[in-house]
Amino acid sequence: PSAIDVSNPLRILVFYSAQAVIRILDNNLVDQSELDLRSMGIIQPKVMAGTPDQGIWIFDEISASLIKIDTRLNSSALSVDLTQLTGRRPNPIRLIANQNWVIMHDQQGIILFDQFGTKLKSIPLDTPSIVLQLSENSLIYSDKGQLMSYQMNLNAFQKENNLCPKNAVKAYFSEEKCWFL
Repeated sequence: PSAIDVSNPLRILVFYSAQAVIRILDNNLVDQSELDLRSMGIIQPKVMAGTPDQGIWIFDEISASLIKIDTRLNSSALSVDLTQLTGRRPNPIRLIANQNWVIMHDQQGIILFDQFGTKLKSIPLDTPSIVLQLSENSLIYSDKGQLMSYQMNLNAFQKENNLCPKNAVKAYFSEEKCWFL
């Protein structure tokens, strides 16, 4: 698998980007269904993220766009070619989504979208972020070893207490604790 999304433990998504397939498992890891993305017109999916409304966001490298698949397996949202919006071809590492926001993380920064796939903001990063966490209205990430938060509703950046060591390879920030590798 290229990625596993366990944001909903009752609906686990296992993504195989090379085969363009997403397998949906239940909480007992029993196979429930399989989505063949190529048959849906998504030829080269790179990253995916599940949403609380049972949808799935996917970035397609061929069209350079975000596509949201709803519970009826229809494309319910589609962004424009992100190459036109960002002035460069995105190469996403990770996609994170919740009910209101979609975050695309790549080597050059973070791109914030609303729940309809409309690009709202780009946050350039000098070094790849090791911490990336999306909550209801804020994004926590690291930049140059400093833990930062971006408040979406206020359009404001804020420095956070850095609980994670600077030499961490991966980290997850949760309730004033840092889990790191």
